[in-house]
Amino acid sequence: MKKALIVRLSSLGDVVLSSVLIEPLIRGGYKPFLLTFKPYHTLFEDDWRVSTIPTTRDEIFSKELIDTLRQHHFDLFIDVHKNLRTLWLRRKLGGKWLSYKKDSLRRRLAVRFSRFRRPYFVTESYLEALGDIGRGAVPLPKIILSDERLERLQEVLPSEEFITFGAGARYKKKRYPYFKELALLLKENNFEVVWLGDEKDRKELGEVEGVNLCGKLSLPDVLGVIKLSRVFIGNDSGLLHCARAVGTPALQIYGGTHPTLGFSLYPEEGRVIIKNLECQPCDLHGRGECKFGDYRCLDIEPGYVFKEALMLIR
Repeated sequence: MKKALIVRLSSLGDVVLSSVLIEPLIRGGYKPFLLTFKPYHTLFEDDWRVSTIPTTRDEIFSKELIDTLRQHHFDLFIDVHKNLRTLWLRRKLGGKWLSYKKDSLRRRLAVRFSRFRRPYFVTESYLEALGDIGRGAVPLPKIILSDERLERLQEVLPSEEFITFGAGARYKKKRYPYFKELALLLKENNFEVVWLGDEKDRKELGEVEGVNLCGKLSLPDVLGVIKLSRVFIGNDSGLLHCARAVGTPALQIYGGTHPTLGFSLYPEEGRVIIKNLECQPCDLHGRGECKFGDYRCLDIEPGYVFKEALMLIR
């Protein structure tokens, strides 16, 4: 069987979204491999469809990694990262490379000019990079988890219906500030809340209503907890895409970014909350401080988010 290497080094959400390439590559007669940074390779621990090659920012330029990749004799490389590191890999490895259209100029213009804000989904661009192989493929991420993992997690999770929260995000302009109030509303309506994230999220959150698992789980266990939940509610960040990949209905809350940048849910995946202010998006990645100082894009009543969540639950 022919071999194909998907190259997506980081970050969490982007690596999850690269999973859209797995099925079409298999149908095209390729055995898929994924080159990514540690620990993102563990996301696919249970997924029998793809083999991972983990590396680090230091190892990416090493002779050992290049030798390892050459020994696989890949027939096809798909670059869905497209930066200086992957350009260097291309020059070192040679072979047939495909890459996706980042739509960089249009997205940058969309930050400043509303007329450039049009629908765009990065997963569709990933599939377009495959040409005929990707034609007709479903642009939804998918990661397979084992029954054994899900059964083990069920033993330690709330027995009643629960909602998972992804309250963290790398930048403040992407962090919805009323998750604690939302948790109280859900609790009053007999829903348990399970909080997910890393150790930094745990410290920033402090005391919360519900079960706080931030910083306590491996990445595949995070996927498993989300899959077992009724609904996932989160920011425009990596955990949101984890929910998409395991098929859990999701509620995506936008702040300083915007669906036109390529990372929005499809309607069949859940619901999107965005105020659609003229200043949205204010940055490609949500970096920096709010120029008004009040983060008005995130000033969304928790009662409204609660009602949207109920729509998904029902």
